[in-house]
Amino acid sequence: MRHMVYGIALLAIAVMAVAGVMIVSGKDVRENEADKALNTAVEQTLEQLKKHGGYEIGNAWELIADFQQALLLHISSDADLEVEILTADTERGILDVKITETYRTMNDREKQAVCRKTVILEEYSDKRGYCMAEFRVDGTVYAKYSLYQGSEIVTPPKPQKAGRIFRGWRKAGDSGWLMDGMVTEEDIAFEAVFE
Repeated sequence: MRHMVYGIALLAIAVMAVAGVMIVSGKDVRENEADKALNTAVEQTLEQLKKHGGYEIGNAWELIADFQQALLLHISSDADLEVEILTADTERGILDVKITETYRTMNDREKQAVCRKTVILEEYSDKRGYCMAEFRVDGTVYAKYSLYQGSEIVTPPKPQKAGRIFRGWRKAGDSGWLMDGMVTEEDIAFEAVFE
């Protein structure tokens, strides 16, 4: 009888561990899908603009429609998707987009994956590689940006922590701090510092 109780307890622990791993990996999968879909859609849209040299109607509506069509082709998950076009300029070749993907986890909790991408046609035509700028609060990813190599690092909104004051972003594994106008040539991570 004692062995049966131990067996049931171990089975329950194993099921909870597997569920925990699936929840954590599910969030990473959602964020990666949203990030990759956004990158691809913005690049395809600006490549289309570059190839055809602009739109006849002279405003950004066709650019936005092309972007949304490209984005929907790359999103395959069952989530609610909110697309926020921050800037769409066909003359200068600028597209700045933020997407928020709202989904439900295995334990029926609502979660969000947020990605933002800003591309300027001149930067895109240089065919530079990508690098990631990741911002963490207590080891958890707070914000993540995909940037062209040599681009200025985008700073996320200041994080909040009860009873603590945010002092800045420190480079992970280094004593350096994120400064205004700082550029990156490789993947980089920052950790929030509170006092």
